[in-house]
Amino acid sequence: MSPLTHRQLIFLRLGVVPIAALVASHIVFRQVFPGQAGYYFPWAYFLTVATVMLSCWEVNLFIFRWLDGHLPFGEHPIRRLIAQILIGGCATLLTFSLVFPLSQRVYTGHWPPTLVVIKGIAVCVTLASFVNGGYSGLYLLKAFFAERQRNTQGLVPNELQPQQDEPFQPLSTLVSVDVSNGQLRLPVDQIAYFYSTGGLVLLIKSDGQQLTTRYSSFTHLIENLDKHFFFQLSRQFVVSLGAVRGVQDDVNRKLIVTLAPALHKQEVNQEVIVSRYRSLELKKWLQASSAR
Repeated sequence: MSPLTHRQLIFLRLGVVPIAALVASHIVFRQVFPGQAGYYFPWAYFLTVATVMLSCWEVNLFIFRWLDGHLPFGEHPIRRLIAQILIGGCATLLTFSLVFPLSQRVYTGHWPPTLVVIKGIAVCVTLASFVNGGYSGLYLLKAFFAERQRNTQGLVPNELQPQQDEPFQPLSTLVSVDVSNGQLRLPVDQIAYFYSTGGLVLLIKSDGQQLTTRYSSFTHLIENLDKHFFFQLSRQFVVSLGAVRGVQDDVNRKLIVTLAPALHKQEVNQEVIVSRYRSLELKKWLQASSAR
């Protein structure tokens, strides 16, 4: 579960970065405002701050997604928060130390003086704390409300929904998966789904165990999967038949697919939105699987 959609992240980049760069270029660096004598728009500082902010934003977002795959909040919340602060803070400072002087050199034609670097570090640390804290807080709040909603409302039945209490059917088909320490050969009924995030592909087993594979995308993985038992819901999920717990209609002919187990232990199930372009294929796949 991502706390923000891809579109929301784009809007935040287009809105937050320019506004913060505008404020920082005037208050922190230029310190001369419209209406005062000798004022001119500080384009050099504005572009410098915007470049640094966007670079640090992308680095922190990558780290968040990477940690989400290796150290989920639901399994080790304290360790995750500590790792988020330490790794995110160090990566932000490293990014700043590289991008800020280069940006100043490009936009102003000279390297920044020591005082300006110190001011930039202060701004950088503040923004890094804000982004990491706000993103982590939003993530936890979304997880809390999602679990609360499921506990109070339950899942909406659907004619395509398999029986929730129905166990995985024993299958003799073995799937070969390249994992970090070798290769596994697992029966289909032990695989719930594959999840792709930040250049990593995780294997989610039916008992909730998560294993890191050697794949960086689904390209080579799908070649080894039987299409009778596996279906690619989106760019992030390739699911097995036994993991599907419900299918509900959504707006614009999209579908909401409920999977079990969830990626994070604090959630009851995992919900995935399937685009309208894949919805028809998904329905055909489920109907064909039910007929076998």
